[in-house]
Amino acid sequence: MLVLAPHPDDEVFGCGGLLAQAARSGAEMRVVVVTDGQARGVAEVRRRESAEAARRLGTPAPEFWGFADRGLEPDDPELRSRIGGAVLETRPAVVLVPSPAEIHPDHRALALAVYEELRSGPVEVPATLRLAAYEVSAVLRPNLLVDVTEVWDEVMAAAASFASQLGPTPYIEAMEGIASARRLTLPREVRRAEAYHVVDMGYVEAHEALEWAAEQGPTAGLAGETGEIQRLREEAARLQAILDRIYASRTWKLHRLVESLRGRSRRR
Repeated sequence: MLVLAPHPDDEVFGCGGLLAQAARSGAEMRVVVVTDGQARGVAEVRRRESAEAARRLGTPAPEFWGFADRGLEPDDPELRSRIGGAVLETRPAVVLVPSPAEIHPDHRALALAVYEELRSGPVEVPATLRLAAYEVSAVLRPNLLVDVTEVWDEVMAAAASFASQLGPTPYIEAMEGIASARRLTLPREVRRAEAYHVVDMGYVEAHEALEWAAEQGPTAGLAGETGEIQRLREEAARLQAILDRIYASRTWKLHRLVESLRGRSRRR
């Protein structure tokens, strides 16, 4: 498993239960925290919290790429290169990323960067690879629910490691609420569940990133970005049409001038 988290805590808040289960089963995993998390704290503190959370979950210590918090861009060549390199080095069966329907711009940017790198990057991706999107700050439309009842105490203990984040924002309560709500369609013995949207490489190759995002929920940020791009394209087309008219008009006037000069030359 290759787990990509935008900030130090998303790997627990978003998919901690699945990671705890994977650790229990002996699955190999690589956990990457992409940004320094400095927009909401001290980078070193947040790294320590993330490492302690991993210890409590029984997962490998995360590695930290140190990109600027709130600075991720889906088309950043350095980010895309690091993602491609991680896929090439790890050769994972599953890549976990935040959902593109998330609220936080870093979450959306990382999701889109991963999707586009898998879809069109230079690294050859195994056909058996699965891309699993998880939810943190916004619920998604899942196609997979995972019963995490047995490991939920471990997840809560890991989440409690992020003391610097729990004061400003009620993450624990939100996690409890979402995980409880996700059991609604499951047997009564399921007390907590996590939701994922999973696709294979056949899907990735056949669908644009915005189609993938739209299947998971409202894409307000993406729609806004796309709308702005569309607006700029329309404005460019309008300006091009004006330039074409000016060019055609000047060409016609030049043609008339040339014909007039030729007529005068003949008369002489």
